[in-house]
Amino acid sequence: MPRRPLLALLVVAAVAGCGDDETVSAPTPEPEATAVVTEEPTPEPTPTETPSPTPTEQPSPEEQEGGAGDEEAARVPARFTVGPDGIDPPQVSVPAFLAIELIVDNRLERSIVVRLEGAEPITAGPGSVARARLDGRRPGRYVVDFLSVGQALLVTGAEPGP
Repeated sequence: MPRRPLLALLVVAAVAGCGDDETVSAPTPEPEATAVVTEEPTPEPTPTETPSPTPTEQPSPEEQEGGAGDEEAARVPARFTVGPDGIDPPQVSVPAFLAIELIVDNRLERSIVVRLEGAEPITAGPGSVARARLDGRRPGRYVVDFLSVGQALLVTGAEPGP
C-alpha cells in the first residue's frame, strides 16, 4: 500500500527532529517570482502662476484734487459778467474768511480794470475772462469797482450766490 511508506517517512522525520540540537525542518518552498507592475508616474502639471488681477491703483488722497494737504486753501468763486448792459449780477455773496476767486467775464470790445478794496487791480481784455485769487474777508460789504462801467457789491459772511 502506498500510504504506509509515506506515513513511515513522516514518522521518521518527526522522530529525527527530536532530541538533538540539530533541527531538521521541512524544506521551505522558494517564493515564486511575481511580476510587479509599476506604473510610470504621470507628470503632474507644473503650476503656472497666474497673476492675480491687480486692482486699479487709485491715487492717494494727497494726489487727488482737493485731497488731504492741498497747498491751496479752499476758495469760493465770485463771478461777475460785464457786458453792454452793465454788470451782472450786481451783488455776489460768499462765506466769510474763505479765500475768494474773483472771476470777471468781459464781454465788451475793450479792456476793463477791476478793483476790489484791499486787492491788486486786475485787467480783463476784450472778450476774455480774468481771474484773481484773494484772501478771505471778514463779514461785510465790499465794493467791486469796474471804473467806467460801474460798481458791484461783494457780500461776505453770507451763503454763496448772487
